[in-house]
Amino acid sequence: MGPAEVTIEPLLSMLRAAEEAHLLKFALDKNIFDLVDRGQTAAGLAETLGYDYRRTVALLDALTAMGFLLKDQPGKDAGNNPELRRQATGEVKREDEGCSVWQQAKSEDVYYLSMLSFHYLRESSPYFSRDLLMRRFSRLMSTEELEEKLSRVSEERSTESAAAQQAKKNPGEFTRVMVQNALGSGSIRRLAKLVASHPSFFGARRVLDLGGGHGLYTAALCRLNRRLEGVVFDLPEITGVTSEYIKEQGLQDRITTREGNFYHDSLGEGYQVVMAVNALHRPPEILRRVLDKIYASMDPGGVLYLQHRYLNVKRTAPRESVMFYFNRALEVDAFYLPSLKEAVNCGIEAGFSLSGIFRFRGGDTCIRLEKSSIN
Repeated sequence: MGPAEVTIEPLLSMLRAAEEAHLLKFALDKNIFDLVDRGQTAAGLAETLGYDYRRTVALLDALTAMGFLLKDQPGKDAGNNPELRRQATGEVKREDEGCSVWQQAKSEDVYYLSMLSFHYLRESSPYFSRDLLMRRFSRLMSTEELEEKLSRVSEERSTESAAAQQAKKNPGEFTRVMVQNALGSGSIRRLAKLVASHPSFFGARRVLDLGGGHGLYTAALCRLNRRLEGVVFDLPEITGVTSEYIKEQGLQDRITTREGNFYHDSLGEGYQVVMAVNALHRPPEILRRVLDKIYASMDPGGVLYLQHRYLNVKRTAPRESVMFYFNRALEVDAFYLPSLKEAVNCGIEAGFSLSGIFRFRGGDTCIRLEKSSIN
């Protein structure tokens, strides 16, 4: 018998999650979700991909168990699709006709996309999140790769932000990943609802989105307040891509971009609302200087929203934030994830008053800070 106070189950659970992640990547690589889009049988998929039928059933059943597919009998759904009906009723010529059990299964089961897959794993969906997922898969490094990154000496005095280092490589892909994350997590809807709930919001006329990238947070606010104008502040490598997203939203007359590095350059002035979403990843001494600049750019009574993953004082929780910090620290020199206490203290030292802390599902926390309405 093992020790009564603990079992090995947490370790096995982690390994099962890794196996499932590997299977999801395989399914994306092989376009299985697009092939199943309008309904597909195991026989049809096996025929298309040249796979063994029995193992294809196991693959599709595993994806169903993981919540990516739905499995049902074909009757009503296959009727309008002659090819699907041919597969579902066992009219496909097969080599294993001696195996009556599998032959019967072929005549019964049709697989469809779940709502999760329909929205996020199907290429024709506006919310297709392949870039985001592949970026996360890239973090699953071999032991040798991880050791190499851990051994490399960081340039601790680097003044280049995490976004700058990544954006310069491929600004389009970088912004696309941010869009997929914001849309898929519900972050835009959630933050816009919070901002709009403040009594001063509908009297606001200018909003600044620091490191706003795609500009979709600003677009959401502009739709809620039709007299609001927005400024998306980001790096020169990003703002060209920002303008494309703004045009797609039809808001190019109300949202402009401002190029620069907010650690060094002027932010402008006259803002009643300022947002920074997953943008301020620096230690307190640098964060404080940025918050000083934000404070100076805002009108009296302005409201600042800082939405990030924050750590506890010991820097060992929440788990999502700790893992986020670990992975980003491997990629970016001088990356720092403040604790919630550090971020709040920096805001107060800059002159703001704390008016709310909002914890969201998925690990993000939003700090709401307000500038006094009295000069």
